[in-house]
Amino acid sequence: MLVAETDAGVVAVARGGSEPALTESLERRIADVHVVAGEVDTSWLVGLLDGDAVPLPEVDLRGLSAFDARVYRAVREIPRGETATYGDVAGMVGAPLAARAVGGAMARCPLFPAVPCHRVVRAADGWSGWGGDVALKRRLLAAERRA
Repeated sequence: MLVAETDAGVVAVARGGSEPALTESLERRIADVHVVAGEVDTSWLVGLLDGDAVPLPEVDLRGLSAFDARVYRAVREIPRGETATYGDVAGMVGAPLAARAVGGAMARCPLFPAVPCHRVVRAADGWSGWGGDVALKRRLLAAERRA
């Protein structure tokens, strides 16, 4: 994983691939961000992935749509170890009929785990693909509930 941040907070978290490929991807995707390895404190990231009760870092939501930014702020308000459905989050952002749009925002979120997307679930069965890693979603929620 590679974390990019600005003075305002975390602007992206990239996962999967080599450091050079992740760096190139982030620098291409985010204007005015230059990633320099080793200059970002990622202790919060390790703690979150281990299920520790660490506070979420500040995030920089520039470059995102207004809707996505509202969704990501709302998701950050879901308490540790708890879940909300896509419909719940849609209601939280004042768009109660936008559950599918919330799902799209979750699918393209560049800020996991600074935005704890694993806390958002489908109403039907509670589990969705979530980036293809339902096992990670379940592990993170279980760790949060134990903490």
